[in-house]
Amino acid sequence: MRRLSGSLFLRLVLLVILTVLATQLITWGIFNAERRELIAKQVYAQVIDTLADLEGRLDGIPEDKRPAYLLTYNRPGLTQLLPANADQGHILSSELSPVEQTLAERLSKGLGERVTVKVLRAHERRQIWVSVHVLDTRYWLVVPMGRFRESVFSSMMLASVLAALCAVLVASAIAWRTSNPISRVVNASRELELGRKPPALTEDNGPREVRALAKGFNRMARALEVSASERRLMLAGLSHDLRTPLTRLKLMVEMQEDGADKPGMLSDIDELSGIVRQFIDFARSEEKPRNEPVALAELASSVVARFARENLQIQLSVSAEPEILADPLALERLLGNLIDNARRYGQAPIEVKVASNQHHALLSVTDHGEGIPESMRQAALAPFERLASHRGTDGGSGLGLAIVSRVVKQHCGTLALEDVAGGGLCVTVGLPLGESTSG
Repeated sequence: MRRLSGSLFLRLVLLVILTVLATQLITWGIFNAERRELIAKQVYAQVIDTLADLEGRLDGIPEDKRPAYLLTYNRPGLTQLLPANADQGHILSSELSPVEQTLAERLSKGLGERVTVKVLRAHERRQIWVSVHVLDTRYWLVVPMGRFRESVFSSMMLASVLAALCAVLVASAIAWRTSNPISRVVNASRELELGRKPPALTEDNGPREVRALAKGFNRMARALEVSASERRLMLAGLSHDLRTPLTRLKLMVEMQEDGADKPGMLSDIDELSGIVRQFIDFARSEEKPRNEPVALAELASSVVARFARENLQIQLSVSAEPEILADPLALERLLGNLIDNARRYGQAPIEVKVASNQHHALLSVTDHGEGIPESMRQAALAPFERLASHRGTDGGSGLGLAIVSRVVKQHCGTLALEDVAGGGLCVTVGLPLGESTSG
C-alpha cells in the first residue's frame, strides 16, 4: 500500500471514483426529484378526478341521504370521503415528505385555495388526509399511499451501482496501463542513478507521450553508457600509459647517486603513481561487479595487515563474521581507500570494525582527526572533490570517497559519515546480507 500511496495510478483511480460517485449522486438526485414530481402529479390527478366524480354523484342525492351513500362508497384500502369530524381519535401529522409537500402545493394551486394536508401512519400503511369542500361541505378526502413508496432501492439503483462498479474497473485498468510504463521509467532511472545499466524500456506501450518518454529515456541511457565507456577507456588507457614512464623514471632516479633531491623526487614519483592507481580504480569502479562469496572479516584482516606493515597505527575489531556475495577486489579497493583517507586527513589510531545487523554486514573505519563538516560531506563524495584546506598539498586525486561511493552503490549498500565524540570521522558501509549485486 505504501508503494501506491501518492502514485499516479492511485490518483487516477481516485479521480475516476470521485467522478463516478459525483455523477451517480447527481443522477440519483435528478431521478428522485423527477420521481417525486411524477408521484405528486399522479396523486393530484387522482384527487381531482375523485372530487369531480363525488361531486357529480352527491349532487343528485338529497343532503340527508349523503352520509348513508358515503358509507357504502367508502371501502378500506381505497380512496374515501369522510366527514369533517372523522379525524377525531386519530393522530394526524403535519410533517410531510417531499412528495406530500409537492402534492399540497399542487392542490392549493389547482383548487384555488389553501389546502390542508395531513398524514396518518398506521403500522406500515400511510394515508394522506386532504381537507376539501364538496358541495359547500367540508370533508376529509383520504388517499392511501401504499402504492407510492417514498424511498425505494429499485432496479435502477442496482443498475446504477453496477454501472459505477464497471466504470471504476474499466477506468482502473486504463489508469494501470497509463501509469505502469511511467513506473518502469522511474525504476529504470533509479537503476541508472545507482550506476547500473537498466534493461531497455518497451517503447510501444501506453499513450503517445509515455511512448515518447520511454524512447527518450532509452536514447539517454545508451548515450550515458557510451559516454561512460569512453571515459573508462580514456582513464584506463591514460593511466596505463603513464605507469610505464613513471616506472622508468623511478628506476633512473634510484640508479642515480644519493643526493639531497633524491628522496623528494622518489616521493613525488610515488605520489604520481598513487594518483594514477586511483584513476585506474575509479575507472574499474564503473565496471559490472562480480558476485562471489566474500568473508568480510578475512578481507578486512588482509587489508589491515597490509597497512600495518607500513607502520600505520591501525586496529581491527571483529564482532561478527558475515559472508556476503560481492566483488572482493572492489571491496578491497573500498576499504583501502577509506583507510588511506583516514591516514591522509585524520589522525591515528585508525579503527576498522566488522559487524552485522539483521539485514546488512557493517564495515566501518574511524579516525581521530578533524573530520568533515556536515555541510561538505555530500560534496566530498563527488569525483575530484577535495577539501580546500588540503587542495594541492595532500597528494590525493579527490577520487577516494568517490570510488567508495560508487562501489557501495553497485553493491546496493548504504554509506554513512558521522562525527566521533572527541573529534574524528566514522565512515560506515552497509552491505546487504545474502543478496547479490544486480550490476
